[in-house]
Amino acid sequence: MNKPLPMFKQHALRDDAFREGHSLCPGCTEAVTFHELGRATDNGKKTLIAIGTSCGEVSTLQYPNLVAWGRGAEEPARLEKSLGIVHDVFESAPTVAEAMRDTADTLAELGAWKSAPPNVLAISGDGGALAIGLRSLLHTIYRRARIAVVVSVNEVFANTGFQYSPTSLPFADSSTLPGGGPQEPIDYLGLCLAAGAGFVAQATPGFAPFFAEVAEEALSADGTAVVFVPSPCITGWKFEEGLTAELGRLASQTGLFPCFRKRRGQKGEVKHVPEKAKRPGVQKYLDLQQRFEHLKRGGEAQVAALQAYADRNVERLQRLAEQ
Repeated sequence: MNKPLPMFKQHALRDDAFREGHSLCPGCTEAVTFHELGRATDNGKKTLIAIGTSCGEVSTLQYPNLVAWGRGAEEPARLEKSLGIVHDVFESAPTVAEAMRDTADTLAELGAWKSAPPNVLAISGDGGALAIGLRSLLHTIYRRARIAVVVSVNEVFANTGFQYSPTSLPFADSSTLPGGGPQEPIDYLGLCLAAGAGFVAQATPGFAPFFAEVAEEALSADGTAVVFVPSPCITGWKFEEGLTAELGRLASQTGLFPCFRKRRGQKGEVKHVPEKAKRPGVQKYLDLQQRFEHLKRGGEAQVAALQAYADRNVERLQRLAEQ
């Protein structure tokens, strides 16, 4: 694995494929994620993206008006600088990206594609990937499609009204489950590894050098790479401006959403989680968000349950990394 800081500096010098003019909320994690992907894919290969209906899609693809993707105001003269993007329905981004890869491979076999194999990415929200589109994701992994799947985990269906999601933390308020419930989030990291993904990671832009390194590894992985990006949602979670990166870091440091990466058949690692005695408590993370405001009034038992979940989550991922 590469050294993360030099990789981050290298990415900073590349041409970005995510442009100005999008309508994502100020402070949205997805914008930061898209900028990093836009730079990571400037690697001497054409880039193809399938993006499912989500906040990230409706806020960046407003054709025939603004399209916030592409390197420069004009189509680049060099193929390896160009980017093609397809909007698909909520659940289909991995399948559409897989079709892109198959088409490029077929063209190469016929001699019609003479350049390096393209970067192929699928971008989804957690609702599209892990609720509506879980079947699509698992079948793509099972077929070992050579694509990178990037999933923004904001714990709600943010694009359609902040409804409860399979990734929601226990007791997190949402429009369809006020006050939240005791259910723990789906184990999406373990699920993707069990399905046979070549590379699985969880990374926050709050730890930018690590995030850049994960993006690079995902693009070069054998088989299907799946990267989950914990994505604080300023509108749905109701937190103050300027806290996006801090919440991303705390999500990892508390153990609720630890940074993690693992290649199939190799030992992985849990990153940016202090040892238990030095780990910040989940209360620090909860206090910054109004979606947990109700826990300040007699919610001691729920906070203790969330703390226990965070501690178990770190131990679980450490075991998973060692397999």
